[in-house]
Amino acid sequence: MLDRLPTDREHLISDDLERTKKMTVMRSNGETPHATDTPGCTTDLSIEDVKKELYNRHHPSLTFLDIEAHAKTVHRIRTLKQKHDVVMLGHNYMEPLVFGLSEKEEQGDSLGLSMFAAKTEAPYLIFNGVPFMAETAKILSPDKTVLVADKTAGCSLADNFGAEDVKELKELYPGAPVMIYVNSYADAKAESDICCTSANAAHIAKTLPGDTVIFVPDIFFAQNLEEELKGEKNVVYPGKDNTARGAVCEVHERFTLDDLLNVRESFEIPKGHPDRKLYAHWECRPNVLQEADFYGSTSQIMKDIAERVAVNQLERAFVASECELTSNLAQEFPKVQFWTACSIRCSHMAQVNLGKIANILEAIDRDDDLSEYEITLSPETIDKARTPIERMLEASV
Repeated sequence: MLDRLPTDREHLISDDLERTKKMTVMRSNGETPHATDTPGCTTDLSIEDVKKELYNRHHPSLTFLDIEAHAKTVHRIRTLKQKHDVVMLGHNYMEPLVFGLSEKEEQGDSLGLSMFAAKTEAPYLIFNGVPFMAETAKILSPDKTVLVADKTAGCSLADNFGAEDVKELKELYPGAPVMIYVNSYADAKAESDICCTSANAAHIAKTLPGDTVIFVPDIFFAQNLEEELKGEKNVVYPGKDNTARGAVCEVHERFTLDDLLNVRESFEIPKGHPDRKLYAHWECRPNVLQEADFYGSTSQIMKDIAERVAVNQLERAFVASECELTSNLAQEFPKVQFWTACSIRCSHMAQVNLGKIANILEAIDRDDDLSEYEITLSPETIDKARTPIERMLEASV
């Protein structure tokens, strides 16, 4: 089902904006923000204050019922978040009420969030995303307590590919470097040579020695990368002239060429239109990328949208990706008419909700056992998995 999102923008109260700036400076200097510094988390913040702020967001998908039903929980989360100096990392695919719990600098993609968290002094990191993302945060911040709302939330890419699958491909193509997508578990990263994101995969591949690179685990991403690097690199991946197991994103695989053609016709986004664009993520099928006006990572898509908005060159857009991403984009860029595939959600990301996040914070407040929520990795896995991440960061400079 495809819906049009109304155009509105979050308008945070001016005091909160000032406190956000102050808090960011304090954390970058290694200081701990106080109650009066943290937006939405002051000790005297009332439930009515929370409601007022939520209403002032004018978020297109936040209804009166949503706000009235959840304001008490949001208030409690914010209070405990500030009390215990918790950094709450919000992935772009989180639903609006969860995404809004994180400060602006705490929002983004999985690697960017993990890198941000590593620079903070906060003792607790709550990662509002799925466990493989939190693992990356743990790898980069081994001394911090990293927590997730639901450790059973998986990922169709990470769950269906592991260390043994990497070893199989290395045996098939001895000497070829293994480039692993960051959307994977730590054990698979530990067996790989270098990591990549959807934003830097093509660049990283070009820096690797030899003519051949093994890319894992995303089959569609690999096929798109193969086309991107045609004539420069031989991209080997699961299922290409081998029987190795690979995976695809269960969200992005649902977008088809027919879907995009229907979007163009139904919502009047003709190919080549100067102010109307159809976006697709790297994890989509190759023919979907070929039909899109722009394809890339989440951050690349957001950057292109922001740049077009800045010069008044985007009036309508469709993003072939998780629908909550479009919900959050619609709030950030209110002048753009966004159309969304509202039925295409990541079921794993949807397992993260306000109640589960509140449970973590209540456990911290009671000094309870956190094993139900804590991400743990062996020192050996952390050391081995950190190497490909650090190589990627060095190659990205």
